[in-house]
Amino acid sequence: MNRLGFHCNRLFHIEGGILLNGLRRGEFYNFPQDDMVALIEQIRHLDIVMSIHTPLVRLDWYPEPPTWSFLCDIDREKRELTMRMVGDTAQRAEYFGAEYMVVHFPSPPSQEAPVDYDELRRIALESCYQLDLLSDRYGVSMHLEGIGPSPLINIEFLSEVFTEFPKFCCCFDTGHMSLASKREGFDLYRFAEEMAPYVGSVHLWNTRGVEDYLNFHHIPIHPSQRAEDGWVDIARVLKGLGAASNPFPLILESPPWYPEALGDYDYRDGVKWAKELLETSS
Repeated sequence: MNRLGFHCNRLFHIEGGILLNGLRRGEFYNFPQDDMVALIEQIRHLDIVMSIHTPLVRLDWYPEPPTWSFLCDIDREKRELTMRMVGDTAQRAEYFGAEYMVVHFPSPPSQEAPVDYDELRRIALESCYQLDLLSDRYGVSMHLEGIGPSPLINIEFLSEVFTEFPKFCCCFDTGHMSLASKREGFDLYRFAEEMAPYVGSVHLWNTRGVEDYLNFHHIPIHPSQRAEDGWVDIARVLKGLGAASNPFPLILESPPWYPEALGDYDYRDGVKWAKELLETSS
């Protein structure tokens, strides 16, 4: 089951997320520098297929949270700061031999004042050229994951990016795209179908809306989550993305536990469910 993997930002996640569930794939993010030797030893010893979520190493010179990206920001210095972080991660991805790395793009601008859409598009495409150069320099594939709020999360702009830069792939995030669909008023499942030609990987987690996200952040997927109760229909998204014909990796991007406030559920049942969904779609 090398398609399915677990998101790890602590060493103990390798045991609790990857090995405990019989997986051999992991996506690694924001580790302390002191953990790097142990991390690479475990990855090589356990023969784990590795991808990286920018940044791999916790950087004392980058603002919190490190998932914040300024690649669509009008402030050039902030864009350069994010590009420096991406460059650091790309260099480490080359060293680790990572299959690919995930970069947040498009992303919300940091300024509150509205920016003209055409100017925002120009800035974002300029960042794409810089990402493309880093991808070539370090020989690492880049998967772009959109997070909002951003007006650039639309099929017209994203298809332009993936057509203009064919080496890039889309990392389709089920939770973030659900939140974007509610905020921007588009149909999540139609959007998944339209993005399918560009998808190279998927992040799996669930949410019913922004309140869930603020309270629990990334909720593990679970078979109890019904679409009629507001949850993302994970099976329908995977079908729309073409999971049966495109063997892209799927990363369970949630902690190895289920929020007690949402029910007495075992997150491992969600892992088993994901395996079943993949088996029935292949």
